[in-house]
Amino acid sequence: MAEYIPVKTSDKANWTYCFRQVLVALILWTAYINTGLSAGTPTVAIPQLRKEANSTAAVSDAVASWITSIKGYSGSTCIFVIVPVGHYLGRKYTMIIIFVSTLITSTIIYFSKTAMHLIISQIIMGLTAAAQTSVFLLILTEYSSPKYRGVFLTLKAASFFWGIWVANAIGIFTHYNYIGLVGIFTSTYSLIISFIVPESPYWLAYRGRYDECAVAHRWLKGVNEDAEEELDALIKSQKELVKNFDSAKSLRKYIRSGLIAIKQPDIFRPLLLCFLVTALYNFSGKMVCAVYSIEMMKKLSRNQTTVKIGVLILDGFTVLGMYVGCGLSKIFKRRTMLLSTSITGTLSLFAMSIYLYLTKISMLPENDYIIIAMLVVYSLAVCCGPLILGTSISAELIPMRFRSFCVLVYSMFTLMLLSTTLKVAPYVFNMFGFHGAYLAFGLCSAICVTLVYKYIPETKDRTINEIANMFKPIGIKEGATQSKLLHGTE
Repeated sequence: MAEYIPVKTSDKANWTYCFRQVLVALILWTAYINTGLSAGTPTVAIPQLRKEANSTAAVSDAVASWITSIKGYSGSTCIFVIVPVGHYLGRKYTMIIIFVSTLITSTIIYFSKTAMHLIISQIIMGLTAAAQTSVFLLILTEYSSPKYRGVFLTLKAASFFWGIWVANAIGIFTHYNYIGLVGIFTSTYSLIISFIVPESPYWLAYRGRYDECAVAHRWLKGVNEDAEEELDALIKSQKELVKNFDSAKSLRKYIRSGLIAIKQPDIFRPLLLCFLVTALYNFSGKMVCAVYSIEMMKKLSRNQTTVKIGVLILDGFTVLGMYVGCGLSKIFKRRTMLLSTSITGTLSLFAMSIYLYLTKISMLPENDYIIIAMLVVYSLAVCCGPLILGTSISAELIPMRFRSFCVLVYSMFTLMLLSTTLKVAPYVFNMFGFHGAYLAFGLCSAICVTLVYKYIPETKDRTINEIANMFKPIGIKEGATQSKLLHGTE
């Protein structure tokens, strides 16, 4: 087993290391853009296919709901492929596989002619969706320094909605096939850069390749005092943990050990909190509004020009809100920011529900500008908080022990919840109307906000080891082990 050699630290600031971390984050952000392109494609492709066939039967409501949601269901299956790949082969090979799959997906979209082609592209994109809710979260936390990690994690959500905005803009002004052309370009770029970046230091340490871990860590984060302390703590913690875990175990034994270990407080407690912030993110309703934006605007306004302008305005403010949120995340604590924006978003949902109900019973006149203004306020609030912080906080809370197994469970929950929400949304709109749907989202969000206030800890500027230690039983020191516990490190 190779050892690493400590080196003399340097206090000199070097933007080279920041650039290298940005380089890794950039190719992942590009992958999120590709997923956004895929998520936004049905919004514009379904109306175009119906118009070309001059019949809604070309894409029935049932088929349309499958096009928008099947990616998540596919991803919940692909998670059993991509997580073991990341666990056994490493993060670098995982990125290469993902970018090949996004290239294939984009090519299918570019040449697609029917609803079935779109379904096939969404099924394949499920592999990328699975990676983005699992392995990519590990990569972003493992490759970045604590002072950059928050921004990197929040910008990924902005990248996803950039993809949706671009897809909507292309579909509104040209044919949706050109969305695939953009995806081909971004996928090719990411695939090329993924061959340049090193393997994850955390994964290398988990495999006992400590000299390679030190080289990769220093390539990414330099040799300043903070970076060397982080490297030393990482290697010491991994050495302690691997004493009680055989990294060569079969996948079946690993999963069985994970099912046993998940009963321990330092694993199930942070995992449940990950579920909570993910539920808040989904129950905010923003993803539903983004995917069904054109259909929603058509029902809220009869003016086609207002529909097109309204969709692009909302997408623009969505992206703007995320960048504002990224900037605010450097100033405010994560928990404080999540709570304040979530409360504002929840109140906005209630306000929209009341306004739409009053217009329905003719107590107030319907005004397109008021509707768009309320949606803009709602989008800004949700995008500054739950949308960018939900997965960011989850990525930081994912336990150190059995890290891959925990991220598999988390990803399964995330994808199933998102897909189910998107699948049932059209039926909720038809059955209860938009005022009823907003009321339901508001009530669910209020419950989640209450639980977040009570249980979510602060994670800003803390290393992954420090966050993990917050959930260890009292009396168990950092790096210590319990003889009755099974230990994993990923």
